[in-house]
Amino acid sequence: MPSAWCFIFIGVIRELSASIILFTPATKVMSVVIFDLKEEGQFGAIAVLGLVMLVLTFATVALVQAVLGRDVLGARD
Repeated sequence: MPSAWCFIFIGVIRELSASIILFTPATKVMSVVIFDLKEEGQFGAIAVLGLVMLVLTFATVALVQAVLGRDVLGARD
């Protein structure tokens, strides 16, 4: 179980650094928008954005698997 938390922590740190680099006053990355909404207490909007992120992630993985084949993501035969 501690190893799972380590993997999650590494992923979060990578996302944080990418968000800091990509964030400008004119454009906001989704994680910054979610943080702003949390500060305002708009949990319904956070839930919707979270679902959008999940759908986009699953759609991207499905597209990569369909185009490049299942083996590209490390699945075993």
